[in-house]
Amino acid sequence: MMILRKLPLLVLFAFLFVPAFSIAQTPPIHNSADIYQQLKKLNVLGSVLYIAAHPDDENTRLLTYFANGELLRTGYMSLTRGDGGQNLIGDEQGTELGLIRTQELLSARRIDGAEQFFSRAYDFGFSKSSDEALKFWNHDKILSDVVWVIRNFQPDVIITRFPGDARAGHGHHAASSILAKEAFAAAADSTMFPEQFKYGVKPWDAKRILWNTFNFGNVNTTSNDQFKMEVGAYNTLLGKSYGEIASLSRSQHRSQGFGSAAQRGEAYEYFELLAGSQIKNNLFDGVDTTWQRINATNIEQQVAAIIKNFQFEHPENSVNALLGLYKSIGQLPDGYWKHKKLEEVKQLLVECSGIYAEAATNNEFGVQQQKFNVRFVVNKRLNTNVTLKNIKLLAFDSVLNTNLATNTNLSFSRSFMVEDNMPVSQPYWLEYGIDSIGSFTVKNQSLIGKAQNDAAYPASFTFSINGTDITIDKPVQYRFVNPARGELYEPFIVINPLSIAVRPSVVLTNIKQNNVAVKNDNVYAQVKSYVEAPNSKLKLFFVQDNDSVFIKDTTVDLEYNQTYDFSFSLSKYYNKQKGDPSVAVEVNINNRPESYSGDLHSIQYEHIPYIHYYATDKIHVVNEEVKTVGKRIGYIPGAGDKLPQSLQQMGYEVKMLSANDITASGLKQFDAVITGVRAYNIHEWLNEKYGVLMNYIKNGGNLIVQYNTNNQIGTVKANIGPYNFTISRTRVTEEISPVHILLPNSPALNYPNKITSADFNNWIQERSTYHAEQLDEHYQAPLGMHDVNEPESNGGLIIAKYGKGNFVYAGIVFFRELPAGVDGAYRLMANLIALPKEK
Repeated sequence: MMILRKLPLLVLFAFLFVPAFSIAQTPPIHNSADIYQQLKKLNVLGSVLYIAAHPDDENTRLLTYFANGELLRTGYMSLTRGDGGQNLIGDEQGTELGLIRTQELLSARRIDGAEQFFSRAYDFGFSKSSDEALKFWNHDKILSDVVWVIRNFQPDVIITRFPGDARAGHGHHAASSILAKEAFAAAADSTMFPEQFKYGVKPWDAKRILWNTFNFGNVNTTSNDQFKMEVGAYNTLLGKSYGEIASLSRSQHRSQGFGSAAQRGEAYEYFELLAGSQIKNNLFDGVDTTWQRINATNIEQQVAAIIKNFQFEHPENSVNALLGLYKSIGQLPDGYWKHKKLEEVKQLLVECSGIYAEAATNNEFGVQQQKFNVRFVVNKRLNTNVTLKNIKLLAFDSVLNTNLATNTNLSFSRSFMVEDNMPVSQPYWLEYGIDSIGSFTVKNQSLIGKAQNDAAYPASFTFSINGTDITIDKPVQYRFVNPARGELYEPFIVINPLSIAVRPSVVLTNIKQNNVAVKNDNVYAQVKSYVEAPNSKLKLFFVQDNDSVFIKDTTVDLEYNQTYDFSFSLSKYYNKQKGDPSVAVEVNINNRPESYSGDLHSIQYEHIPYIHYYATDKIHVVNEEVKTVGKRIGYIPGAGDKLPQSLQQMGYEVKMLSANDITASGLKQFDAVITGVRAYNIHEWLNEKYGVLMNYIKNGGNLIVQYNTNNQIGTVKANIGPYNFTISRTRVTEEISPVHILLPNSPALNYPNKITSADFNNWIQERSTYHAEQLDEHYQAPLGMHDVNEPESNGGLIIAKYGKGNFVYAGIVFFRELPAGVDGAYRLMANLIALPKEK
């Protein structure tokens, strides 16, 4: 049975340059200041690699300074994609959040000018120990990834964001420093990971590795004896200081609430040597970053002359000199910097010649066995001698040899077929899933380190500029006009003809609501078509442990973008002795029977390109008994979570509440009101509703507040409980840590479900976060928990009687556990909703 098509093995990893088609955005237009900046960079042959653990760990000001001030080739390697973080803009968690944060990092890099790399490490959530991180990730596996990136990128200097000890504040942070330092030595050692050499890399000996010390939070690791460097200067070509550019870059991390103010004025960075040569005058002491590095001082003179004679209003006047430079570099011995600088000069030739080239389609997707149209557009906008020789895409190879007129569009369209064997555009690190909980499985060595997949369809344009042939690649992109935002470009991806979504993801088969058994057995499958195929027979199959059982079939006229709904009884097919089931659909299109079980998931936010990926929707079945009391729940959305769907699975009627709904009369109907995660961080209007909510409790309601933060990123914007408490940074990150029952007679642990230690088995990622502390005497704390070698905290769950009702603050991560189908978390939540009220 085919779930989704496999990705092909790609050619040798091209670290030497980042292809333009790896970024979906409006095609960039470079002005003369940009060109001049790039010309200056031609005379700099140096590189620096910054290494940390997560998206948003990077020092964007330093990256900006290196890339735009020192004009170095600058890279950031984030070991993880931030999958285990929290999300301020939506309800995506896990790998979905990692997809968002990957694109946020790429958006940041487009602003600060650095390049982006990753390892295969999965962000499994907050960790207090580097030992834990290295164990879960598989130390040697991730070390090999860092070595691979170093050997490809060939940095002269490596910089870590964190120290390798407790001052890092996070086990992942410390582990990133430990791995960076080990990789610094291992990359130069030919006996370490020798299997990499068959892919074209060689040992690489960086000059030094440094720790970029910091002063933030309550930790100051800077000192006067450290090397200090000023990085806050104003760049006249860019029209901004490096701090201003960095703030724009950092503000791309919207899912983490990292919008930052522009920084102007002097700014210093501090560095401590970890290994390698001592620093005397600057970070690149002992590194020749001129053309003398490769015995080509004549090239430096050519570049200097081009810079001196550059005319901002007529960049085309530099074309002939750039062609001479291109020829001179091409005659150098083969090597890293030759290839890098040839690419830079080629890009400058295109820009100075005024060449605009585009390959766009009005098809959102390329569908296997279906056609799509591509419109090619070329415009030479400056007075230069340019001939368009040919355009190549798939088997199409035009022979045009057309001399381009100035500022005149040359355009034409062609139709292409997506071959049946063309792989779907699955993010490469998701193709084979995760090893246990620690790292992604990537079987193609050439993909490791890459930020994302290359374009599905790159088009090649070959131009003759004054007789010299230059070939550039442009991605086929989906181009459309949004009435509110204007012309937009998004990735053009390849998908299957059908996708299938299955809901719900968790089925509770043993619900007793108010002592009455509730039949909760229906599963809904929705098949979505991306093809036109009349008189097609769809067959549905129930899949469990690779065994397929026929469910039903139907004949329909498949239409593009239409859905076809099915439902069936889970109990008829489910085997309790097997794993979580899924559903597959089989269809015969053009006499080709195929089976599909992947659901095409889409994530859309304005600040990043559209994200599409396949996942097989599994059904997690909870057979354990869950008793509930009450019927109606009011839910105040927070920063985003999927708890409302879980509550509906429990049999509750859930109404989403806005500020206008929070009135005395409006709340009377609810057995409980629950706030989403971080609701008090994002809704200032909750302060105005404090009295209404307290009266709701006083009159017999139960208010359950999920976790909020109280730090520089997320401050509490409203009063929360009826009695005082504070929110700390205490969290229990070990999901297997023991939970102690401190108040065995608490109603929260007895009604309607008896809570025992077994209810805390099979939790995922963590126990709790942002505990309450400094509790008023009215609060009861029925549970205690702690990570290894830490004191016990009872602030993960606190309860106070207030009037006739009850107030609850829950640092317990219900927002993770309920969508994951953890039965004990369902029972505990049911008890909190059912806390006894006075009549």
